[in-house]
Amino acid sequence: MIKGQIEFECSDPILTQGFSWAKKQALSYSHESDPVGDWYEAALPGREAFCMRDVSHQARGAHILGLEHHTKNMLRRFAQSISVSRDYCCYWEINRENMPAPADYISDEDFWYNLPANFDLLDACFRMYGLTGDEDYIHDPDFCRFYDLSMNEYIRCWDANGDGIPERKAGVWRRGIPSYNETDHVNAIQMLDMLSAQQRAYRSYAQIKQMQGDPLAAKKALDTAESLCQQIDSWWDSSQERFYFLKREDGSFDHLACATCEEPLYFGAIQDEAKVRATLNQLHEKGLHGVPVEILSHMAEIFYRYKDPERGAYWLRRMIDPQLHRREYPELSYAVVADIICDMVGISYEPSSRSITVTPNLPASVSTAVVRNLPVYGTQADVWIENSRVRIEYHS
Repeated sequence: MIKGQIEFECSDPILTQGFSWAKKQALSYSHESDPVGDWYEAALPGREAFCMRDVSHQARGAHILGLEHHTKNMLRRFAQSISVSRDYCCYWEINRENMPAPADYISDEDFWYNLPANFDLLDACFRMYGLTGDEDYIHDPDFCRFYDLSMNEYIRCWDANGDGIPERKAGVWRRGIPSYNETDHVNAIQMLDMLSAQQRAYRSYAQIKQMQGDPLAAKKALDTAESLCQQIDSWWDSSQERFYFLKREDGSFDHLACATCEEPLYFGAIQDEAKVRATLNQLHEKGLHGVPVEILSHMAEIFYRYKDPERGAYWLRRMIDPQLHRREYPELSYAVVADIICDMVGISYEPSSRSITVTPNLPASVSTAVVRNLPVYGTQADVWIENSRVRIEYHS
């Protein structure tokens, strides 16, 4: 697949221009022929590197842009780097020279690591199977070893109190942060996004194990995911009608002023519909007062996922605003590509039939939309939407 062939236009010129900017910006971060192999930037601009969190979140947009081989190479590099000498952590960030980025890694005893990363990456691998149909994500030894170590030895190694959830180790600061939230976490042993990512990984792991012919392991993983969701529900603060974000060593809970709780929504960890709606409203209100671009990159996807297309479109427009601070952050442009094609146009991939379905979520300002050269399981497709009528044509 030749990268960058995807095209999009619609009856709203702002959204059409926004997609054009995002495509150009995202592709400018893609690279080939470096020692690490095909890759795209997924870290702070200028690092010439990619980190586990950002790759996991950029993979969907990268696929739309024809970069599935780049993503597979990057995911494999992380999977191959998992090591007992780092307590089953991977390299958090890898640079173009195929080395751990020196900004985050000094030695196997001294390196930066956010503990949700193994779970996020495992889920990303399974999502890439859904987008590509590539059986390597299910059966390749490098990936399988990473899945099994992450869902077994990794958890046991970091689970200090035996509750089945990784915790920060005593006396450790940056080597094992129990969250993607990188501020105000020193007194926490667990944080809400850790549990959310872990239950999502168990669900993906269950499907992988089922496809590998191990139904007992699949059921065990799914049961564990359900148990984690029950634990997440117990983090609800009924007095304030919102989730606590951190748990201390003494078992007490607390909120974080800077926390937005987008991760439980992103990872599908909230089971109660009323709590979903309350958390969505809190996320929207928090966003109106300003959030970092790393969080903003999730906003449109989350609202579209929970059948709130008007607020999804609102946040999409915020993401493509030329005045947006740190608009050059790679995750943002990749997110815009995915949000427009997958969420707003409503394209879903069906690996069992190797086809796509389209359920439009167009805002009122858009009556027509066209997607051309969409990657679909080794071929391409064009999609037309006019007044909610959909037409799909696969390339021969």
